[in-house]
Amino acid sequence: MAPEPNRSVKFRAALKREIPVLIQRGILTEEGASKITSLYEFDDIGKESSRLLAAVLFTLASLLIGGGVISFVAAHWNEISRGPKVALLFGTLLAFYIAGYWFKYRSGWPRLGHALIFCGCLIFGANIGLLAQIYQVSGSWYGLFGVWAVGVLLMSWAVRSWITGVLVIVTSLVWMVGFANDYHERLATVYPFLLAITLLPLAWVIRSRVLYTLTFLGLICALPALAIAQLSADGYMLIALAAGGFLSWAVGEFHRATGLREEFGTPLVNLGIAALASGAFLWSFKHMWHWLDLGDPNQFYWLIPAGCAVAAGVAAIARAWPKMDGSQRRFALGAIMVFVLVCLAMPSYRFNRVLPVIITNLAALVIAGVCIGRGILEERRLIFWAGSLYVATLVISRFFEYESSLLLKSVAFILCGIITMIAGIAYERFLHRREAVVQ
Repeated sequence: MAPEPNRSVKFRAALKREIPVLIQRGILTEEGASKITSLYEFDDIGKESSRLLAAVLFTLASLLIGGGVISFVAAHWNEISRGPKVALLFGTLLAFYIAGYWFKYRSGWPRLGHALIFCGCLIFGANIGLLAQIYQVSGSWYGLFGVWAVGVLLMSWAVRSWITGVLVIVTSLVWMVGFANDYHERLATVYPFLLAITLLPLAWVIRSRVLYTLTFLGLICALPALAIAQLSADGYMLIALAAGGFLSWAVGEFHRATGLREEFGTPLVNLGIAALASGAFLWSFKHMWHWLDLGDPNQFYWLIPAGCAVAAGVAAIARAWPKMDGSQRRFALGAIMVFVLVCLAMPSYRFNRVLPVIITNLAALVIAGVCIGRGILEERRLIFWAGSLYVATLVISRFFEYESSLLLKSVAFILCGIITMIAGIAYERFLHRREAVVQ
């Protein structure tokens, strides 16, 4: 399959600015520039940016209007009889859906239509609770969120809307947490699969990086939640979190290396690295291991989705590996090493309580090295300084955690500060030299 062009507005805007320079220096012909302009649709960049702002404004407006409508109904709720109550609820819901449909498909205001439909989805959730109150329907609290998620999911596919897909993620996660903690731990393991099957294809069809990335974030949050719910312990949260982070990172590297929907790659890689870094940092504190509860080893149902996540990540990185260069493979090995170390920390706790602390601190240092190295290689200041800040935070945390001589701590701080400053100066000089060569 041929790689697809990067469709992100940021990349296309930067490329558009470089076209005149490439033509002036004879690197690119007028004909080639015309083909690039047509391929990347440079004329639509301004329109897309304006549309994004309009979409944000319409979404905020829909949140405010939805909240206002719900508050208005609640204020007069006790004064209305049962029949008018039901009519009011359904009438309000249909009004927003019909208005959204008309603006989206008939009047040429698709973003306003999306916002009104999203507002209708919020009202739909409120209507579920209010109807249950009217007819005195009792049940578990999380059941409301489950019905809400299903209804919004159907609407998301019907109107191809990423914002309603995000609402599906939020409501379904709340439902899963309640369902799993209500003695349904076995059935709850299907949730990550359902989330991926229902929302990832939607994000792919509408080419939404936001929905695609947030779906993986939902998977990352769901796995530790399942581990806690099924074991009633926090002992295996780290492995579950690492499994989700590894999946996100590996799939992101697959997109980046193969060029297949390349715009999905970088957000997923950053999300996966952030998940692994968060797990390594949180469990690098020795107190996290003092009150660790490993739970009942006969209730490892959470390993089903976690194991599938790891297997999918391995498959994705195996597909991407042949297309990586040497430096990319070294950074990939660093990320894999972090995942392995984090997973080994938990079993090592059974033999020694100090060993997992050492392992997680080592994993944190490795992932900081990956971020700093990738920032230098790809000339991305944000990643470089994020890795540097991560190391500084790790050092400061150890300063306050362990009791030692103030003189020793002062020397350690000064050395770390000097090393960080030297690294920053060297990196900035490197970037300036590269920019001078390009010019």
